[in-house]
Amino acid sequence: MLKSPARARGAETPAPGARLGLAPKEHGASFMAMHALLLGVIAGVGAGGRDLLGLALAVLFGTLFVPLTAAVSALSHPRLRSRAFRRAVALGLALSALGLLALVRGPAGPLLGIAGAGAPVGVVYAVARARTGARSVPTQLAAIAGISLLAPFAWVLLGGGSDRWPLAAAGAFASFGGTVPYVRERVRRRRRADRTVAIRARNGLVALLWQALALVCALGALAAGAIHPLVPIALVPGAIKTFAGILRSESRPPIKRIGYLETVISTVFAVLAGIGLGLAPLR
Repeated sequence: MLKSPARARGAETPAPGARLGLAPKEHGASFMAMHALLLGVIAGVGAGGRDLLGLALAVLFGTLFVPLTAAVSALSHPRLRSRAFRRAVALGLALSALGLLALVRGPAGPLLGIAGAGAPVGVVYAVARARTGARSVPTQLAAIAGISLLAPFAWVLLGGGSDRWPLAAAGAFASFGGTVPYVRERVRRRRRADRTVAIRARNGLVALLWQALALVCALGALAAGAIHPLVPIALVPGAIKTFAGILRSESRPPIKRIGYLETVISTVFAVLAGIGLGLAPLR
């Protein structure tokens, strides 16, 4: 039987299920990007920002950022690498053009600060991905650190004159970064359930400590008069979810349920933290 050239070159055809979509197969990065933008927009509006063109730039930037994450995540797939690389380059150039347009509009100082923070984060992400793989903890945390910068980016473009915008990135990373050890531990339990609370606490210690440290830092900032009380309150649902999810007994937790709960918790955090950061601290 004669075979078509396309069939003869089977290696060039992606295997079933291998697809270069507009959003990553694991949608966490997409939702985090949207939540970071939501946080920044709410905080910017709360601080008095009303620049609609700046808002449009921020939304467009975030909209292009999601397919960029999909392209980057597909680079590790041998049969998608070529197309993913071309798309990543094209979207990277488009995002660079949007960044330059935003820089021309200003305010240049804060935007240069965000870009300056993003450059080393990008380097760390590239090195971590090359050395430890796309799914490693360092790679995922570096990606979340970059995504968290969308929050101050949207805030600065909206205006408002507040100097609290750097706190948006810190808050986003404190909340979203904590999902990495938490979700990894919950997924691990699908393979082996832990019988006692002590064992569950020990295996989920990193997730528990992350939440505790985030709350301590937020309360410290509150005591120093740097943030509104709504900001540490915004972290409480995530902390409750983490402690309850890690310490309670369970067997094969459903992946979809974990994802849905993460989406709800992140949305609540983005709204409450955005409102809190937009409000002036109580003196």
